[in-house]
Amino acid sequence: MKNFFIYILILPLFVACSNLPDYEVSDWNLLIDSNFNQKEIVDFYTKKVSKVPEASKEEIALYAQMQKALKQAGNNKLMDEKSIMLEGYLVPVDTDGERIIMFLFFPSQAACLHVPASPANQTIFVQTKKDEGVLLEDAYEQIRVYGVLKLKEKKVATGTASYIVNDAITRVVPLLN
Repeated sequence: MKNFFIYILILPLFVACSNLPDYEVSDWNLLIDSNFNQKEIVDFYTKKVSKVPEASKEEIALYAQMQKALKQAGNNKLMDEKSIMLEGYLVPVDTDGERIIMFLFFPSQAACLHVPASPANQTIFVQTKKDEGVLLEDAYEQIRVYGVLKLKEKKVATGTASYIVNDAITRVVPLLN
């Protein structure tokens, strides 16, 4: 019983000490227009790719076709100005010393170079808050991004995003062993 009372006393301290914002959206799929069936397209091309040699011209062509089909997906306009917490992976765009302060953010990590990147409606251009950012040593880890999503296209040398988040807070996702 004594431990229960200690827990009750300490719990508000942990809640009060959290610097992370509340969020409305934590599912990447919500960024896609609900009338678009991404899984159907990916499944269709995955079956085709499994029947051709890896890294062949045929495989590259199929991935290009899949990417074109996925790019036709619409953005979910209801996500504009929503607060988010999304987990994913980054491709650096700019650094400030030891931290990545601007990056493209994706739901999944690219397996290899010949696999196309996520479509623009599954790509977010992120600029972190001052004194925030992802340490260079954590660039290959899964991270969380907190911020306000804006429906605005952003093109950089490494890709195109349909959404941006300015003044983002980032955290490395802890590994569970």
